Amino acid sequence: MEGNGTLMMSTVLIWIAGAWGAGQIARWLALPPLVGYLTVGALFTANDLGDINHWLDVPSEIGVELLLFAVGLKMNPKSIFRFDVAFGTLLHLMLSALILVLALTQDLSIEMKIALALTLGFSSTVVAAKGLEARREIRAFHGRLSISILVLQDLVAVTLLAISGDSAPSPYALGLLAIPLVAPMLRKSLEKLSPEPELQLLVGVLIALVLGAQLFKAVGVSGELGALVMGMVFANHPVAKSLANYLWGIRELLLIAFFLHIGMQVPLDLQVLMDAIPLLLLLPIKLMVLFGLLLVIRLRSYTAFLMSITLFSYSEFALIVAAAWADAGLIPTSVLPVIAVAVTLSFVISAPLNRFAHELYERFEGPLMRLERTDRHPDEQPLTLGGAHVLVIGMGRIGTAVFDSLTDDGEKVVGIDADPGKLESHREAGRRVVFADAEDPGFWNNLRFGRLQAVVLTMPEPESQCWATNRLRERSFEGVIAVSTRSRHSVARVEDAGANLIYDADDAAGLGLGKAVLKCLDGERLGNPEPR
Repeated sequence: MEGNGTLMMSTVLIWIAGAWGAGQIARWLALPPLVGYLTVGALFTANDLGDINHWLDVPSEIGVELLLFAVGLKMNPKSIFRFDVAFGTLLHLMLSALILVLALTQDLSIEMKIALALTLGFSSTVVAAKGLEARREIRAFHGRLSISILVLQDLVAVTLLAISGDSAPSPYALGLLAIPLVAPMLRKSLEKLSPEPELQLLVGVLIALVLGAQLFKAVGVSGELGALVMGMVFANHPVAKSLANYLWGIRELLLIAFFLHIGMQVPLDLQVLMDAIPLLLLLPIKLMVLFGLLLVIRLRSYTAFLMSITLFSYSEFALIVAAAWADAGLIPTSVLPVIAVAVTLSFVISAPLNRFAHELYERFEGPLMRLERTDRHPDEQPLTLGGAHVLVIGMGRIGTAVFDSLTDDGEKVVGIDADPGKLESHREAGRRVVFADAEDPGFWNNLRFGRLQAVVLTMPEPESQCWATNRLRERSFEGVIAVSTRSRHSVARVEDAGANLIYDADDAAGLGLGKAVLKCLDGERLGNPEPR
């Protein structure tokens, strides 16, 4: 027993060291670390260090569920379920399946080809959610639509498994329809949550894994879908942001286990790689089909392109379905390594595409815009500033304070934010705030300055601030560009980009607090208080 424990500990330490080294190499090559994790996982298998990869089953599963729970915390359920998106999702699956059926060369029946093609038509929820989160675009318009497509794909996946006879939902699954009815009670109970970080972490884990994943699994539905839904139940709750922050470290660690686990299922076999290449060559076709369908439903090329990049990869669900069918004798086991290689390499290709999605769009913006329809989607109408003198981009705490201060002084102000969850509260407070994405090249191309005299940038990311400043100066905006920053090393960058007023929020907070203390002291001195 002691020997087994030592072996297990040694193997785990090798996995951790290998993952760290591979992640570092990936970063040096300007690639996402997950590329390194997938690669080193395959190398572990090739060197007989992946034979016990079942040890990673539980942590990788938990990591995915916590990721999707955190994504759900940032979503508004009312904003993601749309008829046009549902129609586009189903049509994309059918077209992708048709293309893949024609491409599959294995000696399979037409029924099995269709089934495998459908599973390969799905996109990876993990890769998509991670890419959106890394770019802070979960709540952006294209982010919300991408998540809605992934949710619909999960529902189709559950149906597909049920039809195949594997993990069919139980009749009790209908009880999940009652979640919206009990959601207010659940949200109310969370208000009594202790503010201690460790207790909030434990509660977040319990909600994600018990109320979400395990509850859904108990009735034969995907646990990942359950975690996402439960996160959406608590979205916009006062403690949602802190819950997501406390869960960040543990889920990132467990997601490393997920990518290692996927990589360990990839055999380093030249023949298998050659068999998988046709499936990889179909990925651009899958992207173009989705891009075209999104244009058909009147989305702008910018939104359609980012969504297509986000949903580019094959899904890990294809591995699950293929393994279940192989165990049941429905398909030959020789298909499994080919699918594993195709799925894994699609992750490797998709990760850098997600990282540089905005740069890629900027490069091909001209020809892509010519493909747009003239009648735009209602949510993608051009922004008009009216007679506003000041534009505030980023309506968080600092942006809101700036907006209110300028409004109190009689200035005409308009605010924009890429988080639709903030718009309703701002409008209820009487602020003119509209939805727009400042990292969208189309936003700047269609913006008319009118009487605009100043732009205030309060987005938290220095990269976004530099991007916006560059776009303003390229459009010959000659007014004031004010930037609020908490990063001292970014001051020179925004200055070089063209900002002429940089406000250090931390220094300002310290100065303001110091003045407030002096004011209190002066008041006490004037009042000759009794000695304490």
